[in-house]
Amino acid sequence: MKKINLRPIILVICCTIFTSLGQILWKLGAGHITDFYSIITNIPLIGGFISYAIGAVFLIIAFKYGDLSLVYPFVALSFIWVNIASIFLFNEAVIIMNWMGVIGILIGVSLIGYGSRK
Repeated sequence: MKKINLRPIILVICCTIFTSLGQILWKLGAGHITDFYSIITNIPLIGGFISYAIGAVFLIIAFKYGDLSLVYPFVALSFIWVNIASIFLFNEAVIIMNWMGVIGILIGVSLIGYGSRK
């Protein structure tokens, strides 16, 4: 059995956390947009872009150390983080179909991780 390198997986999980944070910050900042000036001075929007940039750096480094076919599917974890955050931060109702999708993502990512060991 092939030993799996955890470094790229940990890096891509960090990527998903930062990109999800970026999306959350964009959502927070979007409510304050009135004109172009309010876009370029909007702290949450700027923070979202910075968070996305940090996530991109983590993803690039993960690509350096891991196989693309193993590492990239973990990006789907962002859907899970955003679903959870939308419940707690924005009081959004997440329907059962969304949770079924989250379960599908978890199963898919797990199968990819397991399959990479063969």
